[in-house]
Amino acid sequence: MMIIKNELPLNSRVWVYQASRKLEDVEVERLQEEMDVFVSGWEAHNVLLKAKGEIFYDQFLVFFVDEKNQNATGCSIDKSVAFIKSLEQKFGIELMNRMLLTYRDKKDVIQTLPMIHFQELVAKGEILDSTIVFNNLVTSKKEFIEKWEVPVKDSWHVNLLATVG
Repeated sequence: MMIIKNELPLNSRVWVYQASRKLEDVEVERLQEEMDVFVSGWEAHNVLLKAKGEIFYDQFLVFFVDEKNQNATGCSIDKSVAFIKSLEQKFGIELMNRMLLTYRDKKDVIQTLPMIHFQELVAKGEILDSTIVFNNLVTSKKEFIEKWEVPVKDSWHVNLLATVG
């Protein structure tokens, strides 16, 4: 079960970065430390953002920003992307590869694979419209809670079912 530790409001903006593999415990600990340092100094137009970073299921790095007092702007978002790219280098992981999809298999184990392999599993009947997928396109904390882990039929992933014939 997913537990969100921060108390930011439900309308907080969210960015989800999916690691290309499950992270080791020591990596999770170090990544969380790096995220904490980053968000503690993350600014937009010289105003500190009210932000938190959390890691879920040892694979997903998620930033939450309460924009009540200051919006995350283009420059501040660029800083977060540069930070994520630095983590990719430092930890030898991919975090920006949007062609990797993640789902829960029939044993409820989180699996990550390239989109083409996802489609192959659809064709084999191993991924169904009821298979739980991770919709990393959510944009708010409320969506993250309600629509991040959803059946294929309730996500953009449903389009991949239609492309398999």
